Amino acid sequence: MTAAPAPGRPTGVGSRVRALLALDGRVATTTLTVFGYFIVSVSFLVCLVPAVLFQLVIGWQPTHLALWLGAASLLTLAPAIFALLRSTRRLIDEGADAQAGRLFWVSLRSGCRTLAWAAVGSSAIVLLLGYDLALFGGSDAMLLFAAGAAAVLVVLLISVCVVSAGATTSLRPIETLTLAARAVARRPHIALSWLLLIVLGVGIATLPLIGAPVALFLPALLGAAVHICNDALRLPVTDETRPTS
Repeated sequence: MTAAPAPGRPTGVGSRVRALLALDGRVATTTLTVFGYFIVSVSFLVCLVPAVLFQLVIGWQPTHLALWLGAASLLTLAPAIFALLRSTRRLIDEGADAQAGRLFWVSLRSGCRTLAWAAVGSSAIVLLLGYDLALFGGSDAMLLFAAGAAAVLVVLLISVCVVSAGATTSLRPIETLTLAARAVARRPHIALSWLLLIVLGVGIATLPLIGAPVALFLPALLGAAVHICNDALRLPVTDETRPTS
């Protein structure tokens, strides 16, 4: 006696398809998550408009006005990185339910208050490096020094934002800077991985054809990659300021 064809098989396949395409199914949640990364990336790029306008209108010039305007155009960088890290952490933890776009702008407003010292300090260092390059830019040693100082500044700025984004209590600027510097000193390979991620991301964004679409998702992807790297390699700052699994 042969078994009759299972009439429930099409129904089972149909139910799985309906579940997949439902409003709370994988397709919808994945689409919302990708859209969240897009919104966060575009929001971060909006914060870089002053720096982009400076580069397009004025650009690098060894003049007082250009150096001061260039440093001032980077004042939004520290709060933007802080907001990026907070929103991408929420995206990693909650996915489609993160409401990361709204969190980004709320965090940006908060970062403008709590990280004003980091924004002003980093712009001041950029200004000093700009004067060094304007005065001694023909020296190879000065170029190497400026490149190294810029890399250290980027690492410290990211570390400060990681501390601030992960802290559960309010920290004073000196406490934040101390925790950030200590974490980088204890895990220098994590700082090197941040720089590698940035270089790879910028390199991919400059590729023809695929560079522009990738750039629209790049900031959020880099923020998520920084969190994944910190959790995988157990950055000490993360362990001290927020519980990890």
